Amino acid sequence: MSRTRQVMLGSITLVLTLTALGLSRWQFQRLATRKAINAALIAAGALPPLDLVTALRAGTPLVGRRVRTTGTFDTTGQLLLRNRVENDGPGLQVATAFHPDSTAVVLWVERGFVPSPDAVTPPDTIRAPASGDIAITGLMLAPPVALDANVPLVRKGITTWMRLDSTSMHEDRAGALGLYLLLVGDTMGPGRLTAVPPPALDNGPHLSYAIQWIGIALAIASFGIMVLWRENRGRAPHPSAP
Repeated sequence: MSRTRQVMLGSITLVLTLTALGLSRWQFQRLATRKAINAALIAAGALPPLDLVTALRAGTPLVGRRVRTTGTFDTTGQLLLRNRVENDGPGLQVATAFHPDSTAVVLWVERGFVPSPDAVTPPDTIRAPASGDIAITGLMLAPPVALDANVPLVRKGITTWMRLDSTSMHEDRAGALGLYLLLVGDTMGPGRLTAVPPPALDNGPHLSYAIQWIGIALAIASFGIMVLWRENRGRAPHPSAP
């Protein structure tokens, strides 16, 4: 191997190794961020429930807080979230618009789960929420932020979404609150739908990803060093001058 090729191989090995280590560091940073968010959510969840209307007027931070409010469900505003699983069965989650009393706020309420054989096609009927003025209690959550688009999919004339995020929440209700409420307490929720459990406050896959990237960095470095060592070892010595 020529000197130029050795330099190129060494440079490529160094760049790829540093890139893998950088990705590992990024995963460690994401792990630290997730731990901090989980700790804040756990602390918020341990506080007593808030009255939603009072908290909104006072500007109280609501993410992770348990709240209670009274109002009415709007069955003309409903979102179905596809590709869900509960109790090992496929289906969809149902979110319905809710109007708290004494406000102009629209609050999306994730009120339960309905089975579907392919987790995409809505069932023929979905139980309506309780009618009239009712009291609900739930956990206020921020919609997920994802890099991919939340693509709507129409089945049987009904639109389904990948997730409850700002795109889906504002598609039908432009003035919707930026957070949504996950019902807690009643195991069947208004409308007697199977309850959706709160998101797991775990550390996610970031530690395993970080370790994998470290392994990849070591493999790249080892391979490059081994190739260079073999080439140098196998190179014939220059003949000595007479």
